[in-house]
Formats: sequence, C-alpha cells, structure tokens
Amino acid sequence: MSENDFRIVEQFYGVMIILVRGFFFQALINTFVSEEIMDKTKKMVLSIVVTVEGIILFVVPVKTTGAWTIISFLTILAVFFFYNKTVIPNIFFVYFLWLNMFFVWYIANVVLSDCLSDWLIESMDYSRPDALAFFYKKMLFNMSLEIIFLIVAFIAIYNCIAKICKLRRDMSWTEALFLSIYSVVSYCIAYMIAQVMVVPLDEGVFILLDEKRNLRIALPILALLIFVGEMTAIATWQRYRRLLEEDLLLQEQVQEQEYIRKRIEYTEKYHDQIRTLRHDMAGKLMILKSFLENGKYNDATEFLSEMDVELNSNSMRFFTGNPVTDVVINEAAFQAEKLGCEFTCDFCFTSDKGISAVDMGIVLNNLLDNALEAVSGIPEDKRYIKLLGNLKDNFFLIKIENSFDGKVIRGNDSRIVSRKKGTEDENQHGIGLKSVMRIADKYLGTTDVKSEATVFEVKVMLQRAAG
Repeated sequence: MSENDFRIVEQFYGVMIILVRGFFFQALINTFVSEEIMDKTKKMVLSIVVTVEGIILFVVPVKTTGAWTIISFLTILAVFFFYNKTVIPNIFFVYFLWLNMFFVWYIANVVLSDCLSDWLIESMDYSRPDALAFFYKKMLFNMSLEIIFLIVAFIAIYNCIAKICKLRRDMSWTEALFLSIYSVVSYCIAYMIAQVMVVPLDEGVFILLDEKRNLRIALPILALLIFVGEMTAIATWQRYRRLLEEDLLLQEQVQEQEYIRKRIEYTEKYHDQIRTLRHDMAGKLMILKSFLENGKYNDATEFLSEMDVELNSNSMRFFTGNPVTDVVINEAAFQAEKLGCEFTCDFCFTSDKGISAVDMGIVLNNLLDNALEAVSGIPEDKRYIKLLGNLKDNFFLIKIENSFDGKVIRGNDSRIVSRKKGTEDENQHGIGLKSVMRIADKYLGTTDVKSEATVFEVKVMLQRAAG
C-alpha cells in the first residue's frame, strides 16, 4: 500500500465515522420523537441531510473545526421550527445527547488508539524492504478496529437508552434545558481533552498519553462516568414523568369521585324537593277539593295555574335521555342561573350509544366546570354557555362554547391550563381538560380546543364501541 492509497483510506475512515454517527442520530430521534409527529422517512431524510453536511465539511480542503456542530444544529432546529415547534425541546436534548455520546466513545477510543499504536510500533520490523507498506496495512487494521469499536459502542448506548425510555414522552423546555446542561458540560470537557491530546510544537509533537501514562486508565473511567451520568439523568427524568402521570391519574380519580358526589347531592336535592312537594300536595289538594265542592270553579282554576308554575319551577329543565347526563347538565344549568349566565343546551344521549355514561358524565362535568369558571370572570351581560351533543354516523360529537375574558394561559407543554384560585401546584393545572383528552383517546376520538377573541370552544369526538 502506497502513501497515496493510505491517504484515501484515511478519508474513507473519516467518512465512515460520520456515517455511523448519522445512523446513531436517526436511532436517537426514533427513541425520543414518535412516528405520529414525524414518520420514519422524514427522520431518515433529516439524518441523511445532517450526515451529508458532515461529509462535505470533512472533505473540503480547509479547516472546519466545530463547523459541523453549528451547521447541523441550525439545520435541525430550522426543520422542526417549520415542521412542528412543539417537539423542538425533544430534538434540542437529542442533539446534545448525540454529541455527548460521540465524545464518550472518542475519549475511550483515544486510549484504544494509543495502545494500538504502541503495538504497531513494537511489531514493526524496520529492516524489511516493505516496512512502509506494512506500516500502512497495520494502520488500516487499527482504523478498522476503531470503526468496529464505534459501531459496538453506539449499539450498546442505544440499547441502554431504549431500555430506559420505553415510552416516548413530550418534553418541556425546562426539562430539555435541565437534561442538556449535563450533556453540554460533558461535551465541553471532552472537547478540551481532545484539544490537548496532541499539540504541535516548534520541534516535534507533544502527545499527552506519552507524558501521562496513567491517563490510559483515567480516560476510560471518565468516559464511563460521563455515560453513567447521562443515563442516570435520563432515567431520573423518565421516573419524574411517570410520577406526574400517576399523579394525573390520581387527580382524575379524585375528579370522578367529585362527580359522583355532585350526582348524589343533586339527586338528594331533587328527592327533597319531591318529598316537600308531596307533603304540600296533600294540603293543596284539600284546598282544591273545597273549591270544587263549593262551586268556586274560577278560584280552583287560578289555584291550579299557581300549582303548575310551582311544579315547573322545581323540575329539571333539560332531559337528555340518560339520568347521568341529566344530573350533570341540570346542575350546570342551575349554577349558570346563579351566575346570571345564559345557558342553552341541545344534548341527546341515550343508553345505546356504545359509550359509558360515567365517562360521558366526567367529560361533561369537566367541560361545564371550565365554562362556568370562565364566564364567572366577565361582566354578567356577556355571560353565555352553549352545549351541543348528538350522534353522527358512528361518532358522538360534543361541542361547548362559552364567553371568556380572552386571556389564555398555557403550560410548558403549550396546553391550556386552569386559572382556578387556590391551585398551588402548577402540575395540577388543566387536569380537567387532560381528563377529557384521556377519555377521548380511550374511545379513539379527538379533542379540539379553540379560542378566538372572547369566545372559547371545545369539541370532543368519541367513537362508539362496536356492537
């Protein structure tokens, strides 16, 4: 092998390193970005673009140290900024994780390369006529081992991450920045180590591992510690999110219990009214009987009219075809009346819709509670709530529209959160809407939230169960 052939092999070695890194980048994106957000084809195209950028910068005959890091970072951010802004925190973290894991390999590979170089020098027979060609072949063998080491290291790292991150979770900017701090610091440490490993001098070259032989042990330990620290940070984040999800489920159970409590109270209230009416009815019937017996028919007619008004004032205003939804809607109508809010309802829900009445009750309870909360913050003459619900084909559509003050507060995940007073823990905000979304997912449906000027609208679509 000639020197020119070896230079070509060196270029091939660099390109192979970049290609392997490109495959690893795509694997990390697959782990942290779901296919609903970006399918495999788009992820592959993005990885190819980043890889091609790296190869171009590698083969150009000028020094481009650090250029690939900056250009690829800007490319990735630009893609997701125009494609889906909500996933930018995830890709921000993935990018720095990708850089950090490469430098974990690099630190360990420095020691491997140094050991292979020593072995090569010791095994060389400089008296051979083909000593230089033999040297180049040995170097080719060494570079092949390093590429194999890179592939094995990335496979091991990916398997560890995949095992920790069994579920793809959304990541807020706070979480992304918190997790990326460790990656950035580790990346900077590794980069500084790389800069001092081989330093050109006026006379010769300073090689750190030749001067500090104990670094052959220290550097692999450092690489291992960086890797363990990164995995620990990811595992801690996963556990944190799992606890939040468990807390959310607990809050939903509390809401379900609150809904049941309201239903019991509402039923008891109407039972009390019925008992009162029955008690009063006996006396009123005696009065009516007296009017009729004495021929006072006009008085009897007037008395019956008054009784009708009283009966109507104590009865439920809306009948949906299901006692569960009747309770929720009429209780909301009663609360709206107390607030001086106009309440209109066109909702029909019978027992043959293939949707649990309890689930429907929870959806309505949460949506109506949010609507009542919203209208309470605006002048009385502008308050209104409209509720619609009907079956269309195999889907049950719910729409609730209400007036509000036009102010919308969103959490770290860009979702709307509650402004209820007394809610100290920010993680509990928006539990009602999240509960609605969870039930919509249960029935393979969707939830659409819109706000325009002073009108707030939520649409929920639930799919009927088969049969």
